[in-house]
Amino acid sequence: MFHAAMCGDREWLILSLKRAREPLQTDKQGLTVLHIAALHGHLDCMEVLLEARDYMDVNASCPHGRRPLHMVLADQSKPNSHTCLNYLLEHGAQPNVTTDKGLTPLHLAATEGLRDCTETLVRIGADTTARDIRGHTPLDLARIWGHRAIARFLRDAMWQKDKQQEMEKRKQLHNLRQDLVMMHTMAKIREKMASITVNKQRLSEWAKRKGCTLEWAPMNVKQRSRHLHCLSQTGKPKNLKKCHPGTPKEKWNISPIPSKPPPGSISQSQGVRMGTLPDELPPEPDLRNSVMLGCWRDGCPYYTASWDGTPQPVPDLPLDILLRGLFPLAFPSRLDSPHHFKSSSVLDLPRLGRSSRLKSSPWTEVAMHLAEELQPGHY
Repeated sequence: MFHAAMCGDREWLILSLKRAREPLQTDKQGLTVLHIAALHGHLDCMEVLLEARDYMDVNASCPHGRRPLHMVLADQSKPNSHTCLNYLLEHGAQPNVTTDKGLTPLHLAATEGLRDCTETLVRIGADTTARDIRGHTPLDLARIWGHRAIARFLRDAMWQKDKQQEMEKRKQLHNLRQDLVMMHTMAKIREKMASITVNKQRLSEWAKRKGCTLEWAPMNVKQRSRHLHCLSQTGKPKNLKKCHPGTPKEKWNISPIPSKPPPGSISQSQGVRMGTLPDELPPEPDLRNSVMLGCWRDGCPYYTASWDGTPQPVPDLPLDILLRGLFPLAFPSRLDSPHHFKSSSVLDLPRLGRSSRLKSSPWTEVAMHLAEELQPGHY
């Protein structure tokens, strides 16, 4: 059977599989017939073997931990290495499985200089940072064996993966800051409501000692302002229908399209803009007084909020990035430019102090133009 796998005799191999009592028998090295077919790059034999799923395991291991996916990435399997690799991956081969020496298929592809196999493994998610028992990555093996094109490809793939992970962690940090701002605002509101409750209680106790009776308004602040807006200067209601929340809209305030509501309510007073510039946003809360960063013994960072007191994990980023992401007010911009400042090319600016006889580069005037455009003390 093993001789048939090496020679590629398809008909003899089919008859042998039907007659064999132990289809998963191995040779002296512990290799199955699928290992031998993958080693020599016989795709037709591999197709016949894997059609009988009850007999062959695409991830079968030898005593040294080698799988058929490891065997196909050898010098004997050329030039069918890439075709056989794709076939094994389509039938469930694991791309990150390791041998007893810690070698992954990507290690072997980088060692043998198989560029197409390396690209395929990286594309399906092979670990580019895996290390063998000697601590070598696939990039290290590609450099050792002099495969420069594969080394450049692996270095770029590792850089892309690191940047992708960093971008995801920065997004998590941004979402964490938004959640902390919301919880900080809610904590301030709870403190304010508690202060109002305490003041009411103290005022009630003071009135009780003085023998006075206090009557609190049952409506909230929004309802109170709405009713005060409807009162005239004489203290009488101008239009009680408008104050009632259940009254229907006037005919002049109904949208001509029944399925689409009006874009705005013209029955309420509108704000007045006091300038041409856009309205300023409310100031961001400073979390430095309510959130504290720390590190566990293993170096993992965490934060503790004043309203909770329980340490919570944060994205695994450098400390300076965490500080700038959570406390941006602590790091003001070094360059403070006006709103009307616009960038322009140096070639379009007027030449300052340049003689017609001298033929110097326009880049020598950059310092003079920067001194005129930028505000002193902010750069």
